[in-house]
Amino acid sequence: MLRRLLSLALVLLFLGCALPAGEAAQDGPSPVRVYVDGLLRLRGYDCGGTLYLSAEDVCALFSVRCEAACDDSGCMLHLDGRAFSAPAGSEVYTMDGRYLFCPEGYREIEGRVCFPADVIERLFGLSFAMDGRRADTDTSRFQLMQGGPDYYTVHFHADDLFWLSRILYAEAHWEPLEGMIGVGNVVLNRVASDAFPATIMGVVLDREHRIQFTPVETGEVVAEPDERAVIAACLVLEGYNTVGDSLYFVNPDSGDASWFQQKLTPTVRIGNHQFYS
Repeated sequence: MLRRLLSLALVLLFLGCALPAGEAAQDGPSPVRVYVDGLLRLRGYDCGGTLYLSAEDVCALFSVRCEAACDDSGCMLHLDGRAFSAPAGSEVYTMDGRYLFCPEGYREIEGRVCFPADVIERLFGLSFAMDGRRADTDTSRFQLMQGGPDYYTVHFHADDLFWLSRILYAEAHWEPLEGMIGVGNVVLNRVASDAFPATIMGVVLDREHRIQFTPVETGEVVAEPDERAVIAACLVLEGYNTVGDSLYFVNPDSGDASWFQQKLTPTVRIGNHQFYS
């Protein structure tokens, strides 16, 4: 009887170890070996397909002085004197006057506060390639994020932030932040396209065929944007993209969307807006 029980235990143990990675992840974070310049240097965690890492571990690896204070209101880190703030429940974090978009949020794993790899990449100038339970990065582009209180006005043209924040507010201030960013992506994708004007102001006020944005026709585009629209514009200028190469969007519930459906390829729907390429 004892021998049968031991045999059954061994079989169950084997089956548990042999679970596919996706199934194992359902029970909680799965460990990921993180190699830096080819050497195993960090421990990461796979949380539903998103790689999470401890900012404090990365700081220790690169000899970045890190002071952390976390409570129910969020997490505050000082990285070589620069303030990184991650309010609990917020999609937007700040680092030395700059914004980071983090819809997944941070997690406490094994007693450590961990952030999605995208946040770590932007904070430290890294790039992680994940393959199963292994992730690789190198130190060739390591640089702690640089900011400053006037970062966006110093590094971007005033007209860009002015018109981008206004079109985001006029077109999407009731949409989720992800959707506001998507509208901004459409504007920048048009700037990059030969079929549209080459500046943000030119795209917003484009009248070559007909007015492209309803708020331009109604005059709502000149309304003062709220803080959320300004932050969304800054995130777009930071390079965040939620809609890929989309060049158009429409609310199919508020008007005739037949032209979009017949002529374009749908990409993603966020909130009330369907985006198209």
